[in-house]
Amino acid sequence: MADNGSQRTWNIKQIIDWTCGYLERHGDEHPRLSAEWLLCDVMGLSRVELYVNYDKPLSEDERARMRAAVQRRAAGEPLQYVTGETAFRHIVLRCEKGVLIPRPETELLVDAALEGVDAAAEAAGGLPARVLEVGCGTGCVALSVASERPGTRVTATDLSPTACDLARRNRDSLALGDAVDIVECDLASGVAPELMGTFAVLVSNPPYIPTSVLAEEVPAEVKDNEPELALDGGADGLDVYRRLLGLAPRALCPGGMLACELYEGHLDAAAGLARAQGGWARVEVRDDLTGRPRILVAVREGELPAESPVAAEKIVGVDVDDPAPEAVARIAGVLRDGGVVALPTDSVYGLACAVAPENPAHRRIFDIKRRGLSQTLPWFVSREGGLERWGRDVPEYARRLAERYWPGALTLVVRAAADVDPEYLQAANPLRPEEGGTVALRAPGSELVEALLAELGCPLAQTSANLHGRLAATSAAGLDPAIVSAVDLVVDGGEAPLAEASTIVDCTGPVPVVLRPGAVDPAELLAYLRG
Repeated sequence: MADNGSQRTWNIKQIIDWTCGYLERHGDEHPRLSAEWLLCDVMGLSRVELYVNYDKPLSEDERARMRAAVQRRAAGEPLQYVTGETAFRHIVLRCEKGVLIPRPETELLVDAALEGVDAAAEAAGGLPARVLEVGCGTGCVALSVASERPGTRVTATDLSPTACDLARRNRDSLALGDAVDIVECDLASGVAPELMGTFAVLVSNPPYIPTSVLAEEVPAEVKDNEPELALDGGADGLDVYRRLLGLAPRALCPGGMLACELYEGHLDAAAGLARAQGGWARVEVRDDLTGRPRILVAVREGELPAESPVAAEKIVGVDVDDPAPEAVARIAGVLRDGGVVALPTDSVYGLACAVAPENPAHRRIFDIKRRGLSQTLPWFVSREGGLERWGRDVPEYARRLAERYWPGALTLVVRAAADVDPEYLQAANPLRPEEGGTVALRAPGSELVEALLAELGCPLAQTSANLHGRLAATSAAGLDPAIVSAVDLVVDGGEAPLAEASTIVDCTGPVPVVLRPGAVDPAELLAYLRG
């Protein structure tokens, strides 16, 4: 692939073979792997796709980009910096110069942190925990914890502005903005004081390579490219760890966990420092994937709290008959930002999101309910004009039902207006596609919901706040802990007045058809139409 051969056609196999030999001659310990990953990045293909397309030729632009990437790799630049990304556990992260590259052994640090998260959640009846990470780098640990344990709130700090910027971009690309807060500060100096003492886990992969080891033993590819700030741990590699030990009693709740990745030769010394400090119920050292000591885990004395600090802060009390404007604004803000809210209605508690195109909260509700996307969500609409605005060819009997029972616990399935986004539609009958899709509409007897609709200027897609197959909650206290963990806000409006789901009526045909009996007696409404 040299410049003097650029006129010839190069296919995938030829590029891999040439690159492998070139990188091997330049000291790459894994030339085949590097060649394949570089080519995957350039061509936008997986490694499997490379193997089944060996004869596929590269374009001139692809050859030029591959040549530049190979030159960078041959010069000793880490593969992750060249491609700009790396896989870590179940996520893919951007990697850039100036920020430490995540290592496989750090995945074991996440395992330890998750044990602490799970223990805290179990103690709090399944409600979520709060985690503090010091030295977040790319965000690999914080983002893994948040993505693998939905509902967990993570505060992640780093002294480096470059690292914080990259961690925020990784967080946003994974849609974890509501779960992870990135703070630029030394240790935990920028963490809100009221959070100190509430963390169930303090996790860190601090700089831990002893200065002499970094100078004499660490490969040039690492020490010449990755930030010294994230590597040099001082004379014994424990400088930052000692500071973490000082922070832990202030940051952790009783029974909370400290989990640190450290230099393999100094874990015993680190464990000794923790035991000498006191206040720890247990201190243990765990090996990495190669069998070397790597992770220190220490658990504070005392019992983990029976109440979740995260759950407490996401609950807002509201008078549903006369909601305060500031409460309405807070709830609407969460919905407007793509959040899921558990809130009281006039029937049962529901899960709601704003009806907006490509709103991630819409998919999240299905995930929370453990329900398939084929089952569309009913809408809450305004009692004033909601049926005509979002319905099409609405039959007269449907209008009569709305006049009689709205606001109230009656859901009407009607043909959807032309501007209803397809992702919210019940698909059209395949035998009569010209009729279009349908949407289920309800105007609940709730001043809170009416105020939210006015504040947002759009309907709410909603469903009962229960896991699939379980009874719907009729109070905030009755919500399943898994629901509380998964939503962004819980609105506590006391007991739902009806404590029964709405009646659903299909209004797409010449006569109404009751699809589900509920709070409104089907016999009563059919008798009303006949009267």
